[in-house]
Amino acid sequence: MIDDSFSNADPGNFADAVENILSYKTLRELSANDSSLAEQIDREIQAFIRKTKRELTQIGNPFETEQTYLREFEQIEKSNFQKIWDTTAPFLQETYEQTVFNMEFYYRQFHETLWLSEGKVPLHFESVKEHFTEKWGGLLFQKQTLWELKFIDEQRKEFCKELYKQIEELKKLQTLLAPFLGELGRLWDMSKGRRQKINLDILKKYAELLQHDTSLRELAEMLGRMHIVLKEYEEELFAGMVLKPDWKTGYAHKEDLIGIHESGDISSMLPSETALLADTTTEQLFYKKFAEKKLQTFEYQGKFLSEEEDRRMRQKAKEDKKGPFIICVDTSGSMHGTPETVAKTLCFAILKIAVMDNRKCYLISFSTGIETLNLTDMKNSFDKLIAFLSMSFHGGTDSMPAMHEALNMLKDGDYKKADVVMVSDFIMPAFDAQMQNDIRSAKENKTKFHSIMIGSSGNDSIIEDFDNNWIYDIHNKGCVVQMIKDIRKLA
Repeated sequence: MIDDSFSNADPGNFADAVENILSYKTLRELSANDSSLAEQIDREIQAFIRKTKRELTQIGNPFETEQTYLREFEQIEKSNFQKIWDTTAPFLQETYEQTVFNMEFYYRQFHETLWLSEGKVPLHFESVKEHFTEKWGGLLFQKQTLWELKFIDEQRKEFCKELYKQIEELKKLQTLLAPFLGELGRLWDMSKGRRQKINLDILKKYAELLQHDTSLRELAEMLGRMHIVLKEYEEELFAGMVLKPDWKTGYAHKEDLIGIHESGDISSMLPSETALLADTTTEQLFYKKFAEKKLQTFEYQGKFLSEEEDRRMRQKAKEDKKGPFIICVDTSGSMHGTPETVAKTLCFAILKIAVMDNRKCYLISFSTGIETLNLTDMKNSFDKLIAFLSMSFHGGTDSMPAMHEALNMLKDGDYKKADVVMVSDFIMPAFDAQMQNDIRSAKENKTKFHSIMIGSSGNDSIIEDFDNNWIYDIHNKGCVVQMIKDIRKLA
């Protein structure tokens, strides 16, 4: 039988283990700056505690025999003391050192209470038994706790191996995948390969490819700056203090005497008005004139420099924010191999720019059909991005549906004035007349179209509909990105 208190391990026994787990420097650094990661780690630790408790229960109590002896002894009466003692004492003497649990001392105490119980002294058997069982129970509890702490620490070490390995992996991903990792907790949850089949290695692959391919990185940065900011103007009211060489008259300034007038200013009244106070018959007249502000007083004036507030209207330049990205990626069979890797790496780079600039991003992959992916909400679309980076390119090429979808997205207010980027080998027919007209209309609404040709075998006629054109020469690892029109001139 397993003691109930043992099967429900004391939560306090996990305190040192948890403190030890959280002492890992990298864990503290990452979780301190990301509440979602801190929550994830907290859940991991709670799961570790629950798992360890289950295992403790399944193992059973290694001190069950002793626990049984203790329960039996707690129930003994005087009448059967000797019988129980004869089986209990040898077990305890074998289990505990004499210095820890002095059996001879307790036997003498029990024997004395039994021998003196015949009316010579009050009965003390129950108090001796209580003291004895408390001592025994404390020693047993101490053994159970130490054994449990040792087991918990062993489980903690195993848990930490996996936890710290994942923490270090997360730190590497944080370096490689910035600025995607707004929520490390989300990435942590996704990286638990045992629970979710998401290959984070694919992210590392393209992050490392981008680090080594400076031409693609520079192209993505150039695309991020290519959005031509058109200025609109709005009127604003502004105020400024203007000092004018103009003197204003101030009658409160006693600088020049200019005459006599009626007022209530006693400090400036004429002496004749003061005389009214000298006689009680005229005193009331003085008070009447003072109340009505009709005392005869000197009139002064002064001049001071005027500071006027000049309010004017002016035009203020208002700049557009950088628009979102709409990326059309050719996933046809002709892109298989190096072009596929280049296309995915470039998409990865553009998306990083979009995240850093807080720009919306919409991905359209096309072959014979299209698939779309809204990458603006990275928290909920991260796994879909990984799926796109993991997919194999196959099928035929039809760019019309992709461009049609891009043009439809431009009608959405959130994607107004977007940068439309098409990445392909452009081994495809030109757009039809209607599509060309729609593209021209979109350009008039401040949309920019960019083509990135991978290889040099594309159809020149289709790229004429784009504002800016680049070529990625997969055979030249020097200056691999050039304006297509310049390459054509050199060909």
